[in-house]
Amino acid sequence: MRYMLIALVACSLLAVCGVAGETAAFDSYGRLTALIYGGGDELALRAGVIAPLAGWKRMAGQAQIERVRVNRGPDATTWEGAFEVEPGRRARFEQTARQTAGKTQVEVRLTALDPLELEGVYLRIDLPRSVFVAGRAQAADGTATELPSYKPPEKDFFKADAAGLIIQDAQGNLKLAAKLERAHSIVLQDKWERGGRTYSALIQLHSGPLAEGASVNEAIAFSVEGKPDTSAAQLTLAAARRRYTLDGFGGNYCFNIESPVTQYTLKNLRVAWARMEMSLREWEPENDNESPDITDWEALAAHDKPDSRLRHEFLLARQLQDKGVPYVTSIWRLPEWLYADAGQQPWRGRPRKVQLEKWGELAESIGSYLVYAKKQYGVEPDLFSFNEANIGVDVLLTPEEHREMIKFLGARFRKLGMKTRMLLADATGPRGTHEYALPAAQDPEAMQYVGAVGFHSWGGATPEHYAAWGDLAEWLRLPLLVTELGVDAGAHRGGMYDSFHYGLREVQMYQEIVMHARPQGTMQWEFTSDYGTVRVKKNADGSEELSPTARFWFVKHFTDLTPPGADVLWAASDNPKVLFTAYAGGRAARRSYTLHIANLGAARSIAIRGIPAEVRSLRAIRTSESEDFQELPAAKVANGSVVIQAAPRSLLTLTTLDPAPSP
Repeated sequence: MRYMLIALVACSLLAVCGVAGETAAFDSYGRLTALIYGGGDELALRAGVIAPLAGWKRMAGQAQIERVRVNRGPDATTWEGAFEVEPGRRARFEQTARQTAGKTQVEVRLTALDPLELEGVYLRIDLPRSVFVAGRAQAADGTATELPSYKPPEKDFFKADAAGLIIQDAQGNLKLAAKLERAHSIVLQDKWERGGRTYSALIQLHSGPLAEGASVNEAIAFSVEGKPDTSAAQLTLAAARRRYTLDGFGGNYCFNIESPVTQYTLKNLRVAWARMEMSLREWEPENDNESPDITDWEALAAHDKPDSRLRHEFLLARQLQDKGVPYVTSIWRLPEWLYADAGQQPWRGRPRKVQLEKWGELAESIGSYLVYAKKQYGVEPDLFSFNEANIGVDVLLTPEEHREMIKFLGARFRKLGMKTRMLLADATGPRGTHEYALPAAQDPEAMQYVGAVGFHSWGGATPEHYAAWGDLAEWLRLPLLVTELGVDAGAHRGGMYDSFHYGLREVQMYQEIVMHARPQGTMQWEFTSDYGTVRVKKNADGSEELSPTARFWFVKHFTDLTPPGADVLWAASDNPKVLFTAYAGGRAARRSYTLHIANLGAARSIAIRGIPAEVRSLRAIRTSESEDFQELPAAKVANGSVVIQAAPRSLLTLTTLDPAPSP
């Protein structure tokens, strides 16, 4: 080895989990998004049913299902719902997926609810071109082709009639098989679209129109064979190189706050930052009067009723403040009377604005809410924002209107004697959205009211996109907050967010945000039952049982095992499937250290060097598909180095802190 790595951890830490886990991942519509193989490696793909109109004039399918219903049983998961193929004409879709060792069986059924003038019904499988370029495709009838390295002259570069397809990479290390019940027309295309470059297989399950009541059925068995990437990783820590300070990790307490999950997470996680909803719809559902300068306190206070959403909101704010947790309050939907298009239906899905003439009434409503909360409950939020105003969820502000609103409300808060400051941006999505904040960022009058910069991480980003947010906050000398840390904004449909696969994607996001965005705090979506990390089971007697998912334990690594107010240290990994972040807390002789190591693939050996000389051993806590926040024998450190055997698809934390007790 290049470096002398002397110490090995005890045998239980060296052991690799061999328990069978997920073989596939699906999105909320039931589309296949990944296949797991080789003990932990992952093939990302996208497979789902589409039903284009004749001539491919319009495309509809699985991804357009409205109000999808998902039933997750011990042996199978089902999705069902209907979608519009063309205006006034619909189809019903049903799917059942079963995962067994090495194979994923998917059964699909599409039924015409109206006569449908279709080109056909297809199973579309999109595969990453970078993985399979110059590889080989072979249909079950024996016909085969090389996957082109250059744009082929024909759109359909391969055609076959067969009951299955095998696609393998150029090295023959990875092989995907899709086996069908019967022969179908199969074509392959080399696509370069806005979403990236793919090889796309179109398997025609039905050709032509579909009569009302007619159905199309098929079962597809997906499997992957491949040599797992078990390459070792070298992690390097420079403990003397401080990058920035992190207050810590927290969560959102916005929706479903009455759920028992709210109190469970408050009790069992160390919440460093929180975010709540300001429910103006409950505070002032109707305008108190026609003057923005006169407040009818009696009318407004009457809405603060026992067991109301408003009462729960105020009490939760007081609980957070009593625990010393700084928090953001944000507005989603406003009372209907404040919108410029009040009374116009349907409004959902349409960005909505506040008329300029109503800004005074809006300021009165927000200001009176804050004054009442301070007077009656002794609470003051640290920051205020409109949620995702860059896209209008549920108030749309242009970048220039955002700047003016900051000045307008900031001055109002100051006049009222509130400590609450404005949160700059609070924009959805991290990719290039920092530009939304620039008009306000360059206005000195606006910036005197701003206390922090915020963005939401839905969908993830490149290191450069994340870094732009960190650079903006650094330029303004303000804290950066990830006010919604989340992977998939659509995962709430059917509750697909509580799978192990989703949790591991969140782990990856935590690590990448710390590495590249440089925040002072994060707030996961959510620490309630909405996108909950804890499942709630209702018993026949009305009682409720709570059971934390793997996502809860992953989060607990970050919230409870990271030193509060930590210095984020310089840390590097030479393996892209191993993400490494490091933290130090305290000062001088009482310095504490935490290392978070995310292994996103198969089991592998990991060597760490650069551990401070005074650290002789590190507590080891691991969460994997078979372990929940499991404390392992301590890792012994020698000459600043340690070697571990990382379990597949796992998060390992090495720390000098005492682990928090498990709930």
